[in-house]
Amino acid sequence: MSYKKKVIITGGSRGIGAAICARLIKQNYSVLAVCRTSPNMAGVDHIACDFSDKYQRINVFKSLRDYGPIYGLINNAGIATPNLLEDFDLDIYESVMTINATAVAELTAAVVPSMIQNKSGRVVNISSELILGFATRTAYSASKAAVSSFARTWALELGKYNICCNAIAPGPVETDLFIKNNPEGSAVRQSKLDKIPLGRFGKPDDIANMTNYLMSEEAAFLTGQTIYVCGGSSLGSVSF
Repeated sequence: MSYKKKVIITGGSRGIGAAICARLIKQNYSVLAVCRTSPNMAGVDHIACDFSDKYQRINVFKSLRDYGPIYGLINNAGIATPNLLEDFDLDIYESVMTINATAVAELTAAVVPSMIQNKSGRVVNISSELILGFATRTAYSASKAAVSSFARTWALELGKYNICCNAIAPGPVETDLFIKNNPEGSAVRQSKLDKIPLGRFGKPDDIANMTNYLMSEEAAFLTGQTIYVCGGSSLGSVSF
């Protein structure tokens, strides 16, 4: 029986995370999803964790140290709560930063010793093209810029252990939530579509395919980068 490389993903129950789980299972990885809701997908193990709860994070992340040799980590979990600067809400800001950035650093610190021991590994942070700036997203844009910066910093720290760290910055992706907020035929949907040179929205599989590539041996000389998977929308205005 062939050995399956173990990969941990956060936020794997729906949308982009679920697509990544399905793609990695297809590539014969052993996948563990750490999220509140089970992905309900054959071949995916699940540990429940509410990333807004400090003590749950501490206990769950600590338990992952005994998960076995870990090859890959995909930091995908995140929230986006609109908040204009003039209406700044500290609770919203801290919640977004905790889930989108602090938990990413905590989890990576917990599992990277396994990669160091094996002298091999991959870390992929799911960022966003909104790191370029977007109205009402002070916390979200900052948190996603943070995980892109994490990838650069960790690439410098962990390269000597043959661990590659990168970030993916998706553009607008047609998840169920996106479709709900941007219904077919709506003006807001068309406005966003008009800003994408390739003329379509992203699909969860577009992000899953890039994640799979970054996990592969073909990406063994790629580290410290933020890769925009956005149909070209990051080249111009991102004022969706």
